[in-house]
Amino acid sequence: MNTMPTLTFWAPLLCLIAFLIVIAITYAYRHRGEAGYKEGTEQTEVFLSGEDVPEEGLRHIRAHNMYWGFFEAMKRYYDPTVRAHSGIVNDYLIWLLALTAVTGVALFASGLF
Repeated sequence: MNTMPTLTFWAPLLCLIAFLIVIAITYAYRHRGEAGYKEGTEQTEVFLSGEDVPEEGLRHIRAHNMYWGFFEAMKRYYDPTVRAHSGIVNDYLIWLLALTAVTGVALFASGLF
């Protein structure tokens, strides 16, 4: 009696064939694109709704200003979190090992593992 489904053996081949078909369709779609691209002309300029693009220093929005309200609302969370991060890899590895050990003990104690 054969208990193994037939599709399990062919699944990698079907995935490979499907991948090749998707690649062929993507290539055909891309090949239909506009061939008149000219480097160094207005085609390469940034389009900003028809407006002139400001200088680099003027168009840069600092993330501090952009997310000020978010950080202010989450200040009670971020302040202790920032203090807890020392930037030393050994500290992160100790936390990872401790969390893994606690998770393993919890799984063994509950009988799930």
